[in-house]
Amino acid sequence: MEIKSMRAIEGKNMYCLHPVIVLQLDLGKYSDCYTNELQQFTEGLLKIVPTLREHYCSRGRPGGFVERLREGTLLGHVVEHVALELQYLVGSKVVYGQTRLLKEPGLYQIVLEYEVKEVGFLAIKLALGIVDAVLNGRTWKLEDGLNKLNKVKAKFSLGPSTQAIVDACRERNIPVLPLGEGSLLQLGYGSKQRRIEATITQNTSCIAVDIAGDKLLTKNLLAEAGIPVPKGNIAKSLDQALLQAKKIGKRVTVKPYNGNQGKGVSLNLQSPQEITSAFQIAKNYSEKILIEEYIEGKNYRVLVVGNKIVAAAERIPTFVVGDGKNSIRKLIEIINEDPRRGFGHEKPLTKIKIDPELILVLTKRGLTLDYIPSPGERINLRENCNISSGGIAVDVTEEVHPENAELILRAVSTIGLDVAGVDLVTLDIRQPMEQQGGAIIEINAAPGIRMHLFPSQGTARDAGKAIVDSMFGPEEDGRIPVVAVTGTNGKTTTTRLIANMLKTHGHLVGYTTSTGIYIDEKCILKGDNTGPLSAKTVLRDSRVTAAVLETARGGMLRNGLGYDLAQVAVVTNITEDHLGQYNINTLEDLAMLKSLVVEALPPTGYAILNADDPLVAAMARRTKAQVIYFSRHPQNIIVRRHLGIGGKGVFVSEGQVCIAQGRDFQKILPIKEIALTFNGQASYNTENALAATGAAWALNIEVEEMAKSLRNFGLERWHNPGRLEFYEIKGVKIIVDYGHNPAGLEEVFKFVQSLQGNCIRGVIGIPGDRLDTTIRKAGQVAARCCQWIYIKEDRDLRGRKPGEVAQLLFKGAMSGGNGKHVQGINIELNEVAAFECALKDSVPGDIVVVFYEELEPILQSIARWAGDSLAKTSSRAASAN
Repeated sequence: MEIKSMRAIEGKNMYCLHPVIVLQLDLGKYSDCYTNELQQFTEGLLKIVPTLREHYCSRGRPGGFVERLREGTLLGHVVEHVALELQYLVGSKVVYGQTRLLKEPGLYQIVLEYEVKEVGFLAIKLALGIVDAVLNGRTWKLEDGLNKLNKVKAKFSLGPSTQAIVDACRERNIPVLPLGEGSLLQLGYGSKQRRIEATITQNTSCIAVDIAGDKLLTKNLLAEAGIPVPKGNIAKSLDQALLQAKKIGKRVTVKPYNGNQGKGVSLNLQSPQEITSAFQIAKNYSEKILIEEYIEGKNYRVLVVGNKIVAAAERIPTFVVGDGKNSIRKLIEIINEDPRRGFGHEKPLTKIKIDPELILVLTKRGLTLDYIPSPGERINLRENCNISSGGIAVDVTEEVHPENAELILRAVSTIGLDVAGVDLVTLDIRQPMEQQGGAIIEINAAPGIRMHLFPSQGTARDAGKAIVDSMFGPEEDGRIPVVAVTGTNGKTTTTRLIANMLKTHGHLVGYTTSTGIYIDEKCILKGDNTGPLSAKTVLRDSRVTAAVLETARGGMLRNGLGYDLAQVAVVTNITEDHLGQYNINTLEDLAMLKSLVVEALPPTGYAILNADDPLVAAMARRTKAQVIYFSRHPQNIIVRRHLGIGGKGVFVSEGQVCIAQGRDFQKILPIKEIALTFNGQASYNTENALAATGAAWALNIEVEEMAKSLRNFGLERWHNPGRLEFYEIKGVKIIVDYGHNPAGLEEVFKFVQSLQGNCIRGVIGIPGDRLDTTIRKAGQVAARCCQWIYIKEDRDLRGRKPGEVAQLLFKGAMSGGNGKHVQGINIELNEVAAFECALKDSVPGDIVVVFYEELEPILQSIARWAGDSLAKTSSRAASAN
């Protein structure tokens, strides 16, 4: 068995609305083997992974998968279930899986859900190892595999603080975008976004963080504010440390000047020997060491968010309780077996680590790790109480005395933090600590909130929610209007028109198209930018108040969607294009893929669907959102029925664009006044205008603003470059368009024929990754409409040999008698050369149509040919693509 390819899809995708891994697996000699034909396979598999007995599979009940194993199923299906189960056993909540046979013999596609990408990848490899072990009668230790998975999960998972914030955002429907691989997150989109890293928010003052990191400065500022703090000072040498301890005159604490998580901290020290050992330990973490008086009492951590106390916990140092049999070392091992304990911050509690600080604590009591405590004897292993060093927490949020609360809030205000962890020591937090000799020990920026989320005793506090609530108002969800536009033809023009309508409405719009990413009409990145990474670029821009995202097939297939939810999704049409790629072989497959944008709509959103296209209209069944149908025909039965039940529709009636809901009917403007339609002659752009009008209606754009955009958009070439650009030079009409499939070519040629020229000269080419039949159809379309055909090829051959696409176009043009009225067919593979040949051959009254791969060289060629006589009869730009 061999993995041929494996990739993760992070966004919502055609398989599942959760992240998935797509795997191509070659089963080799086992490609046609069924589990019921393999002796003892089922028993061997269940012996290694007994929890597979609970899998439902397609039977919908526990044990369903075992039934499939005994009846006979293929090994690809087995790998899927084992990989899912391994992830589940280490705490990933995954359920979705799918296995299918591909065209190539022995090759299977396995799709399965994941929470942590790296865990999913490893689970697949381990699953293959398990299946191989069963097939070959070898043993396989599940525990070893799970240990590997747990280590990977601990390394790559979000920490508990960050995860709590993500969970709180999901609860409030606030979108989350990771910024890099760490814990830096963007909460919300565009201008509504906030940023956070762990528990440092974008409102956290850098100066306040620096102050909190300087323990001596913090103490001095608090003391000057009348807040009790322990006496102490900095020591750079052991002699200074001993002298400082002598000045304090009582038990002391030794800790790194700029440490964290209790690392290097030693408490309750008195003898020079103890201080010397503690100083050497602290030196491992900082050059400067803080020597301060030891405060008697319990150790508390109070979390302050936005000038409010949201949680408080008593922190108890890690300890063991003797049983009269086991040594301290063995008791630590037993405690560390608790499934709630993990490495670092991966779990609610941290494993106890044997280190010099722990040894020092035992030494002070005259103990070693080999000491066997008597039954019930409690041995403290630390004097610091940090959860990260193995301690536990008890929630005391409701017990904080009001005077203590006031003192804590004043301390945080003195430092200037919006989120702070306040460490204090006092005998009882229920009493005023100033009366008990208590003190505030530290103020921490970026405080961990694990102890409040998972206290060992008491009520868990949703600290993540408190932090998120401090960043967003009660009614805020961090969302801006997001519109997704997909389909086969018309996407770019529709996207640009919707963006123009939003701009007219007052938005600063970011939009993505096949020609670039635009922010406030400025192209920030040229090229085909219709995938999820481009969408994220727009959604991360803090200036953007509305986003329109052209969403193409390729990006959805490879990486899913670049957003979680849109408010509006537009599907223009489904026609023959890109078939035969990524297992998308039919128009129905293509429609299923593109319907993803309507599935990723909330119930309050709108799907704008083409009622004239049955495959698009049927997508209404795949969304929970409201539907607005659009149609070029006033009597479209789907629209009429939808209006009959009170739905919304956009359509053409008596030459006017109209919107209607139920019986309420309103005219927007005549079709002939829409700039994109060239006085109504470019009929396919009527469809684009209707789609955009439906989206604008869903976005609550005023009718007057819609009409203004429809009249004006396209009057300047920069509005819609490369889409039905129209020139008239030396008596020759020139049409420049991006048509790249049979339907797109046909729509443009219909418009061209309405111009009534002497003859039509078509410069055609089709991308090489289309099916042979699709390429030939494009040739047939050109032959029906053109007197002269100039066949060229794209510079990017997309896997074809030079001249291969041209020959297919030629055969299409000559097939079935379509080319009988064609006066000539020229093959010139270079795009610019083919276009210039058509221009050279043309005479006044001719029409030259070029379907380009690269726009700028074509425009430069027009400028050269025209010389000083260049004059555009219209600067309108529109397209069927």
